[in-house]
Amino acid sequence: MAQLVIKQMSLKKINLLPVVLFFSSNVFATDNITQLQQLVSKANYQQAWQQAQRLVKANEGDPRFDYLYGISALETAHYDKAVFALERVIINKPNLLRPRLELARAYLKVNNDQAALREFKQVLSLKPPATVQRNVNRYIQAMSKDSKNNKKWILDGLLTLATGYDANANFGANTANFDVPVFGSVILKDESLKQDSPFIEVGAQLNYRYVLSDAQSVFLNTRVGHKHFSKAKKFDLSNLNIQGGSLFSVGKLQYQFSLRHQTLRLNKQTFSNTLGLEGGIARELSDDSLIASSLSVENYDHKKQNLRDARRYQASARYGFSKGNVNHQIEILAGTETPKHKAGKYHTRNSMGVAYTVRRAWNEQHSSSVSAQLQRYTHRDKDPIYNVKRKDKRWLLKIGHSVVLSKKLSAFADVGYIKNTSNLGLYKTNKTFARVGINYQF
Repeated sequence: MAQLVIKQMSLKKINLLPVVLFFSSNVFATDNITQLQQLVSKANYQQAWQQAQRLVKANEGDPRFDYLYGISALETAHYDKAVFALERVIINKPNLLRPRLELARAYLKVNNDQAALREFKQVLSLKPPATVQRNVNRYIQAMSKDSKNNKKWILDGLLTLATGYDANANFGANTANFDVPVFGSVILKDESLKQDSPFIEVGAQLNYRYVLSDAQSVFLNTRVGHKHFSKAKKFDLSNLNIQGGSLFSVGKLQYQFSLRHQTLRLNKQTFSNTLGLEGGIARELSDDSLIASSLSVENYDHKKQNLRDARRYQASARYGFSKGNVNHQIEILAGTETPKHKAGKYHTRNSMGVAYTVRRAWNEQHSSSVSAQLQRYTHRDKDPIYNVKRKDKRWLLKIGHSVVLSKKLSAFADVGYIKNTSNLGLYKTNKTFARVGINYQF
């Protein structure tokens, strides 16, 4: 049976933080809990279970104790108690990988394969290190050996419905009158001016993953969306994104290669098509940190103006680390563009950017995030209006919060501000936006 196969898998293969580090914030842990931890770390599970039973009334609800209690119960075949204890842990510590993996193992012991697979999905969504990816794949492989339903594949999706307000739906200029060197006084058309509007947004994602082995899987991700502006209908935006590729790991290194396609439609007409190839590599530095880099090349086909057609190159480096329920991510980006038509060189640009995102899970229901980004663009030829090279800086700040309403349903809200500064007055602009909505995950 799959359960027997999984039972033989040593937890030592899962290279994660020691138990004591998971809950090091509890510096005043009792001597009894410390003794319990020592018994678990030495695999003296029967003694640990006996000790845990004596401590349960006084310590139930403490994440550190619940984890030790859950492991002791799991290893001594008290599977129902293990499930309840480990569920309490992830309510308080939702971003920790080890408790989720142990909970998935407990679900398998009580023959709840669907719940186990749900926890594996959650682990994969947290983008764990390569060694954890391999172990999750290994569990899925084992689940499929003696099952009539092939579980080597994972299919999940997301439906989104949101409404909000955008103070500058078209990212237009704040004023209509400009004095420029070549043309003198210029008056912009209404569609180039700042237009505010409420909006409704719908979206859907479908993600397919097939496990080839414990070290390799293939994936196909599809995302569609549409944003409708009630007062600025000319700027209604639709998008389709498809990405497929392979993910595999060697030691602590994880590689990814993919092909992606994107189509944008503006006001019900195709605005652009993009086809690109991307390769990436990630390495775990420790159990709670990793560094990654990627390189992409893509052909950008602008359907409204051929002079904007270009080939784009971008490189990025990312460092991520977690402390408790707080996840930090720092990213640096650099890119360049080459025009397909020589006359369109002034549309292409070189870019540099840096971004920082911090996410805090307050508990299993509530989480918050803050993102800040700075990008700098330098166009590669002189602007035909100003007769100098255009140089822009774009600042973005976004704050969000989400609430889990049920296992499949969550609500979210976010607000943001974007400011574009430029050495050319015509291109200075800014916007604020706010959004609330719900996500349904399946």
